Amino acid sequence: MSIRTILVHLDGAKQTTARVATAAELALRHEAHLIGLAPTGRVVVPMESAAVLGLGAYEESALRLLRERAQGCVDDFDRQVRRLGVPAHEGRVELGLASDVMASAAKYADVTVVSQLDPEEVRAEQSPHMPHDVLLQSGRPLLLLPHAGEWTLAPARRVLVGWNGSREAARAMHDALPFMRMAANVQVAVFETQDDVFINHGQVPGADIGLWLARHGMKVEVKHVPAKVSAGEALLSHAADIDADLIVAGGYGHSRLRQSILGGVTRTLLRSSPVPVLLSH
Repeated sequence: MSIRTILVHLDGAKQTTARVATAAELALRHEAHLIGLAPTGRVVVPMESAAVLGLGAYEESALRLLRERAQGCVDDFDRQVRRLGVPAHEGRVELGLASDVMASAAKYADVTVVSQLDPEEVRAEQSPHMPHDVLLQSGRPLLLLPHAGEWTLAPARRVLVGWNGSREAARAMHDALPFMRMAANVQVAVFETQDDVFINHGQVPGADIGLWLARHGMKVEVKHVPAKVSAGEALLSHAADIDADLIVAGGYGHSRLRQSILGGVTRTLLRSSPVPVLLSH
């Protein structure tokens, strides 16, 4: 896989500048086209305002304000990426909720960069389940950045891959090749109980996937980590133990009537990872 188009979510949240900087760095490193997309959000009409101003007039005024705010995000994006020296970039404003707009646009990008939802900063243009929806509906990898703390992806020194032999994990590993090729070290970790590991992974857990990565020219370490807690918690704990800069994992779940049904590992990573995560479904 090569990275030629990168999509980054734009909003007015405090993480936006760091998110754009990470996307810009990836664009420069891979000589990729960078797209900054600012969803407007949806107009919510309070009954009292509709009664005073009239429904049509209120909607028109509210939509204009939403477009102006989104355009401000695009203008900030344009100034930042020009300052960072990204030669190929564009900013867009699109009408709609972030979940719908981002999931649709992500289908035409090689990777989409978003941030965890900050529970202390909820904005009108946000959709609480936007990262979930992009992951489950786009068919493309999602690079999820933490909403807090300090981290770097310049490039990742140590990548931790959570491996369970699933289709989703295999997809994520393939999608992460451009990131892993630049890492100093890649560790493939198999999180299974001692009783289940040989049933699910054979006599040498992770050996086949480790060999596949080695053939791609990577320095790979394969490790079985006996799971004493949930796999998501074990993955985050092990990432902290080895000082990982990036976690690679399969994204599990499906969409039913626009509601994202997620696996436990995916939910834990989307909500709680203190380091960037590359997820593929």
